[in-house]
Amino acid sequence: MRELPPIVPTALELGLAAIRRTDAGFDPSRFVGYAGMLFRRAQHARMSGDVSLLRDHVTPKLLGALQSQRSAQMASHIAEVDIGAVVTEARQDAGWDYVTAHIAGSMIDYGTDERTGTVVRGSRTAPRRVAELWTFTRPAGLNFWTLAEIRGA
Repeated sequence: MRELPPIVPTALELGLAAIRRTDAGFDPSRFVGYAGMLFRRAQHARMSGDVSLLRDHVTPKLLGALQSQRSAQMASHIAEVDIGAVVTEARQDAGWDYVTAHIAGSMIDYGTDERTGTVVRGSRTAPRRVAELWTFTRPAGLNFWTLAEIRGA
């Protein structure tokens, strides 16, 4: 009888195990619900033009970056958000937890000139594809997650 090769855990499995050592109840399926909720909240903040609504959910560095993206001449419009999320990375490093969620789907996303109402970005009717990697962090253990980075996938 041939011996089977050993099962080697993936980097994701090892990262989740490390996080669970300090937070036994960490559940990636619940975490993606939080990531999706924050994605929708971020789109609302973009639409309202007030990214300070995210202050308690993002790192100060990311908040500054989001504020600098705001255009004074363009109003953002978001509708028909249809996204899902899956945890793709997890790790612990120097007393901090990191989890990355791949957020994918589609939404209507366009910008209009605030003076004329003319569409200057996107489309009022054609959804755009969403594919982003959102990395969250927190001090290791039972602490609040904050969004630290958004990257295109």
